[in-house]
Amino acid sequence: LETFPLDKVLAETLGVTDLSKLHLERPRNEDKGEMMSPLRNRGSRRRFHQMFDSFVVSHVIPLLHSQALSKGIFYTNRHQLHRGKPQTIVYRYQAFPSINIVRPGECSTDPHCDMTQGHSIGNISFHIPLTATYATNAVYVESRPGREDWHPLSTSAPGLGFQFDGARCLHFNLKNETDITRVSLNFRVAITRVCDVTEYDPDDQLCCPELLNDRFSQENPGFYDEVEVSMGDVQRS
Repeated sequence: LETFPLDKVLAETLGVTDLSKLHLERPRNEDKGEMMSPLRNRGSRRRFHQMFDSFVVSHVIPLLHSQALSKGIFYTNRHQLHRGKPQTIVYRYQAFPSINIVRPGECSTDPHCDMTQGHSIGNISFHIPLTATYATNAVYVESRPGREDWHPLSTSAPGLGFQFDGARCLHFNLKNETDITRVSLNFRVAITRVCDVTEYDPDDQLCCPELLNDRFSQENPGFYDEVEVSMGDVQRS
């Protein structure tokens, strides 16, 4: 958060000095819709939106690209390998994050996986706390689909983010019984390729474009944005 002070910029946008004390700085019974109203105005949210976009494009996508390169994921489509041509990798990301505010005494969400809400199975979930998260104000997730080995995404201070399979893994919030407000950003990124082959390869570890066509992309064409990365000749097996 030193390079991308999203916590400070969001606090300024919402008119508070400390996000973790939001419940003290704003009326306790204030409707969250009213509290978040500055983010519905394109002008007042511009600085925060631009910083979030820069964070995703300059930090998150390079991180994912490095992970995929190290695992050889770009070279798992045998039809693409056979052609040996350069390929274009597409990173589709949520253009504006979901912002969760959980004040003391509140509970945000019941156990769910994102697919049940209409998100694509190809989405990779990111959870970025902008306040300290611990005990009952943290998000709880399972490590693999169906394991139910719940563990909190805890941070002692803003600046540590989490990447997990939120499309398939259950996650939820408990009643916040701490004395601070938890504010966090949640967004999704998917990786696919522009491919000139029509044959489907079941071993391809990148999501096919058809599976990325989820409820959110259908109902709001601006929900996602994209970054393309051109790569050299495909490595032949």
